[in-house]
Amino acid sequence: MIKGTKTGVMTDLDGNYRITVPDKKSILQFSFIGLETQDILVGDNTRITVRMNDSSSVLDEVVVVGYGTQKKETLVGAVSQIDERDFEKSGITNVTNAIAGKLSGVITMQQTGEPGNDDAEIVIRGLSSWNGSSPLALVDGVEREFNTLDPSEIESFSVLKDASATAVFGARGADGVIIVTTKRGRESKPKFSASVSFGLERPTRMPDFIDSYTTMSMLNIARMNEQQFTELIPQSVLNEYKNPSTRLNALRYPNMNWFKMLTKKVAPMGNASVSVSGGTKSVKYFASLAYTGQGSLFRGIKEGAVDSRFTNDRFNYRTNLDFTLSPTTVLSFNIGGEVGIKNQPNIGNIWWTLYGTSPARFPAYFPEWLLEEYPDPDYPDAKGIRYTEAMGEYLDNPYTVFHQRAFNRYLETKLFTDLILKQRLDFLLKGLSVQAKASLSTYYRNLSLTSSTSNNYPSYQFDYDKALSGENPWFRTGQSDATYTLPPLAISIGGLQGGYYSDVYTEFSSNYENHFGNHNVTALALVNFQTKNAGTEFPYYNHGLVGRITYDFKHKYLAEFNVGYTGSERFAPTKRFGFFPSGAIGWVISEEQFFKEAFPWFSKFKIRYSDGLVGSDKASARWLYIRDYYKDSNGYIREDKAANVYAQWEEARKQDLGLDMGFFKNRLHVGVDLFKEYRTKMLLTPQSTPMLIGIQYKDLNLGKLKKHGIEVELEYRDAIGKDFNYFIKGLFSFNENRIIFKDDPPYAPDYQKIEGKPLGAQNSGVQLTGSNYFSSVNDAHILPSAIALTGLSIGDYSFLDYNADGVVSNLDAYPIKGSLYPPYAFSFSGGFSYKHFEFNFLFQGNVGKYVSYNQNYEAEFTKGNYEVHASQLDYWTPTNPGANHSTLHFPGTGYIRQLAWLPAVEATGYSTFVEGRFWRRADYIKLKEVYLGYSSSPGWAKQIGVSSIVLYMTGSNLLTFTDLIEGDPERKDFSKGFYPQLMTIKLGAKVSF
Repeated sequence: MIKGTKTGVMTDLDGNYRITVPDKKSILQFSFIGLETQDILVGDNTRITVRMNDSSSVLDEVVVVGYGTQKKETLVGAVSQIDERDFEKSGITNVTNAIAGKLSGVITMQQTGEPGNDDAEIVIRGLSSWNGSSPLALVDGVEREFNTLDPSEIESFSVLKDASATAVFGARGADGVIIVTTKRGRESKPKFSASVSFGLERPTRMPDFIDSYTTMSMLNIARMNEQQFTELIPQSVLNEYKNPSTRLNALRYPNMNWFKMLTKKVAPMGNASVSVSGGTKSVKYFASLAYTGQGSLFRGIKEGAVDSRFTNDRFNYRTNLDFTLSPTTVLSFNIGGEVGIKNQPNIGNIWWTLYGTSPARFPAYFPEWLLEEYPDPDYPDAKGIRYTEAMGEYLDNPYTVFHQRAFNRYLETKLFTDLILKQRLDFLLKGLSVQAKASLSTYYRNLSLTSSTSNNYPSYQFDYDKALSGENPWFRTGQSDATYTLPPLAISIGGLQGGYYSDVYTEFSSNYENHFGNHNVTALALVNFQTKNAGTEFPYYNHGLVGRITYDFKHKYLAEFNVGYTGSERFAPTKRFGFFPSGAIGWVISEEQFFKEAFPWFSKFKIRYSDGLVGSDKASARWLYIRDYYKDSNGYIREDKAANVYAQWEEARKQDLGLDMGFFKNRLHVGVDLFKEYRTKMLLTPQSTPMLIGIQYKDLNLGKLKKHGIEVELEYRDAIGKDFNYFIKGLFSFNENRIIFKDDPPYAPDYQKIEGKPLGAQNSGVQLTGSNYFSSVNDAHILPSAIALTGLSIGDYSFLDYNADGVVSNLDAYPIKGSLYPPYAFSFSGGFSYKHFEFNFLFQGNVGKYVSYNQNYEAEFTKGNYEVHASQLDYWTPTNPGANHSTLHFPGTGYIRQLAWLPAVEATGYSTFVEGRFWRRADYIKLKEVYLGYSSSPGWAKQIGVSSIVLYMTGSNLLTFTDLIEGDPERKDFSKGFYPQLMTIKLGAKVSF
């Protein structure tokens, strides 16, 4: 286009154009959606070639919202959005982890790095309900899982946070909404892209190895405290643990680092993808195929069909087509999905075994030389290694667990299809259109191959004293006179696993968009129906009506009204539907003439406010209005809880005040959101039942909760010269909640009531008093104790008699500070590009999060295992009175009595949550991502049709800074162990044609 005129032309599919200009002083303005506009003086040129660059500001102008898109400049809702480049440069293949630190108000917490099972938990603006705070997730407008999408498929990722943005989802939008939009074709010649990357993964923050000498020395201390003097280990034996005198004694007094033995230094992982996009006026297309493979960090057996390793292979595919049937009619067809093959050992309690087994009780296996020097007369031809029985340990031998032939292999398939017809009706009313959508989503999981523990190799004991005296030292549990023969390998085919579903979604909508002079109006009316068949259950049904009207005057004065009228089958027919309205207004003050004159350095200043109602139908039971009968574990028929025919959805009133500011020609962007939520009608199980009723009710709408917070986003982008571009960006969010009512148990003391405490807090806290320990015999006789005096040891924890009744009991447990979810979250990122080079980084972290530090992490010698962890090394002694851990105890196969006065459960450990011990602060900062890339377009490549080549390196989870003594601070609990989180470094290449 000739700048300053209305004269312009379009290029053809190859980018060629021809235009006549009036004179040499004319300026040609080149523009395209998603690319930076360029102005070029014609001068004496008769041929002008332009290479256009991506424009982040233009791409961000369109924001995906519920059931549509809006221009960012007129948006009044609280919406955060990132695009495909944020995923491409992350190097992280799981989308839930790739968004960490990139969206304000969004908290992600990854609990494990296990291949194929490493999804992060996502919470928007903190916890909102004890019935669940996970957001509603949509892919291309349909409720679907997005975690295993290949990042190369994604066009944009939007998070809807306030009532204005989420009210259209009615009774399902109160916890926020995530909308993922996949890529589509545009009118252009075909564009091909292929990328491949290979990387190595290694664990982060593995447990510290505590050697056998230290462990057994601590065991002596523990046994002395338990008066077990006859069980003490002589110093001569302890010396053998430190420096074995013979290789036989090295087996008898082992020093096993199980993690080092069972893990590899690195595990391989790789990605590859190909895609093509383009189109004509008649057909536009995008198609992609991708592969992701993750190897096992843990060693296992791979023999033919047997594979007891952790591995995951995933194949993603997608085709999005848009057919222009007429100038006013577009038919779109989407098909996408994945095929996943996941492999894992078929052993129970595998992580508890690895994290909790002693380094000192037995070797991983008996080596080949042992059988050569001490033959087994029952099997004179036997040779090779023999697996070792877990002699004396409560748990199994970790080496045996990982090297047996028991495994499961799963085949998972997801298929997502959409058929969309859009018809413009400008002949009836300019700007009017209608749309119909039909979608099918399916998921199936099959156990394709399995081998059980019945095929395991035998495990042996070795009697060292018999070996030295010339007797047969070999023994196998269950040994008989019959010769043992390893049973044949029995690999079977499993069946369809639980969790499968088919989901049918239909939608009909009418859209209107028009402008009248300075007035711009849009409107939406929509109805949807969802039927989900999950397993053999009765189908799930959800219906909804949606309405939205937006208005702006000169893009200066903004208003929006949304309404959702949705129904949930969870509630009785008369209470099934709910009405959820919201309104929002905005004022772009920077468009006012007086503001421009007064503050010329202000490029943009928009104030927006929203207020409305949103709902949530999450509850503890599917049908609250139906009373049923069921069979208990003993076979007795029992009556269900009383039905609640008046139950309704939770109702959240959300308010949001937002400021969007730009300074210095929009080089600096500042966004601030202040939000507040008041949630009522929260479903909860009543704690008391009137004596005339005699039976408990199902959930009642009694609960109340409030929360508030702030989100701040800062970003500065600029250039130095024509080749150097850089940016820095910071995100900060704070949220706080308080439970107003949760029907606390009758007669509970005020300090033990949940009311007034944060949701997610630790409500079973106990406090230490004095020096924190019984430091003398006098203390043991004077201070109150939770157990009898005969069971106390000097150096035990001295718990506070909180209610001052003279004894320590469950009445002295009370809510303490801290939460499993961080109130403060932040990130800091930056980067630059110089000519062909680009570098980006992202730090991410949080403050105020706590972790449940339990079982073997904080309690020594759990279940009688000869094993300790790092937190127990700093234990109380008379010469170490300021220790962080009490004196040591050996509980045998039971519990440490001094810690078990509150409930103790085998699966989760103790309930004596002491801050700094069993309840530890887990603040952290992570170097989450690093990207380094080099792009070029050499002449030889252009000759074969290659437009660009990018070579890059990515890194994720590279560094973690935390005061947590061991374990990854993202995790919420440390009890029986887990597959550790992983650090990844990848090298890759991307070629575009």
